[in-house]
Amino acid sequence: MKRVLVLIFLCGCSPSSVEDFRKEGEALSRQLMENLQNIRTREEVVKAVPRLKHDFEKLVDLMIEARRFQEEEPFEPDTSNTEVSELLREELKRVYKIEGGREMIEKAQKEALIRLDAFERALKKKRTTY
Repeated sequence: MKRVLVLIFLCGCSPSSVEDFRKEGEALSRQLMENLQNIRTREEVVKAVPRLKHDFEKLVDLMIEARRFQEEEPFEPDTSNTEVSELLREELKRVYKIEGGREMIEKAQKEALIRLDAFERALKKKRTTY
C-alpha cells in the first residue's frame, strides 16, 4: 500500500508540460545556486558536498525525465532566458576558486553525470536500433 501511495505522489508531482519542466529546472537551479552562495571557505565546501550531491541528483533526475518527455512529445528547448543558468555558472566559478573547490564540486557531480551519460548513451543506442 505504501508503494502505491508513493507512486501516486510521484506521478502527481511530475512535470507534465514543457513549461512545467522549465519551471522545475529553474527552481532546482536556484536551489543549487543558493546552496553554493552559502559557501565561502574550504571547510564549507566539504560540509556542503552531500547537499550539493543531492541537488545535482535532483537536477539530473529532472533532465532525464525531460528527455523522456521530449522523446514522446518532441519540443525545442527554450534558450531565450538563461539568466538563472548564468548566475549558477558564476557561483560555480566562484566556488571553483576556493582551495579544493573544483575537485569537491566535481566529486558531488560525478555520480549524477555518469547516470545522465548512461541514459543518453542508451537513448542513442535505442534510436540507432530502430
